[in-house]
Amino acid sequence: MQINWEIAAAGIIAPEGPAVDLNGHITLVSRWTGKVVQASPAGRVTDLVQTGGKPQSVAWMPSGRLLLADANNHALLEIDPRSGALNTLADNVDGSPFLGPNDLVVYDANVVYLTDPGLDMEAPGQVLRIELATGQASVMAQGLRFPNGITLSEDGRRLLVAESVTHRVLAYELLDQGTRLGPARVVCEFPDHHPDGIALDSAGNLLVTLCGGGALEVVAPDGSVTASLSIGGAHVTNCVFGGPEFRTLYVTEDDQQALLRAEWPVPGQRRYSRSRSEPPVV
Repeated sequence: MQINWEIAAAGIIAPEGPAVDLNGHITLVSRWTGKVVQASPAGRVTDLVQTGGKPQSVAWMPSGRLLLADANNHALLEIDPRSGALNTLADNVDGSPFLGPNDLVVYDANVVYLTDPGLDMEAPGQVLRIELATGQASVMAQGLRFPNGITLSEDGRRLLVAESVTHRVLAYELLDQGTRLGPARVVCEFPDHHPDGIALDSAGNLLVTLCGGGALEVVAPDGSVTASLSIGGAHVTNCVFGGPEFRTLYVTEDDQQALLRAEWPVPGQRRYSRSRSEPPVV
């Protein structure tokens, strides 16, 4: 597989968790500065909000709401995309504060799944289900070794979670209308590196960023790695699709302080993406 990467935006310290809007603007976080920033299609970067914490990932809802997982604020937040104002949607499970949210996937108009590893790589983390209307959170899985990237299969039946410290990606069957998880199944393993952000394309391939490995791994539906794509820096943190045809793949990488992009052979999976997308014309 030949992929040609180009710099979409540069000068972003510790970039992570990007999501693309319908106009091609990319919202992403700058983890160590506490900022959420926006990059124009031409690569101009502007600040959206200073969270005062450690923002990790953003996600657009189909309605246009912009959600943010923030580790140091221990919360799922909502950002007003016009003013940058922040609103806390959820920050505790039965009175216990969140450990430190990392990544999120929108299940439907009212439910978000969130990885909550905390800030200590060696401490046990959890996966949460949050009802946006009430802010009620429940623990779906616990005892995970730094649960990180998260997404859903296109049919909405499997929740995929990158478990960084164990170097693997897990799949859980969603049960009881998404309120409970079945047993974990190992999808793929990367013994030498930490899987970070993940995304699916429309062919069912799982894209896995390897933080410390400098690569984007392409995992076929049968679990085999079909390609390992160098990004040009060692610390690849996340990926997401966007663009009119949803074939533009965006990747964040720390060493280059950059958001990179490339045209992918097939469109990304639109459903459950952190980006907003219009249905394809048929």
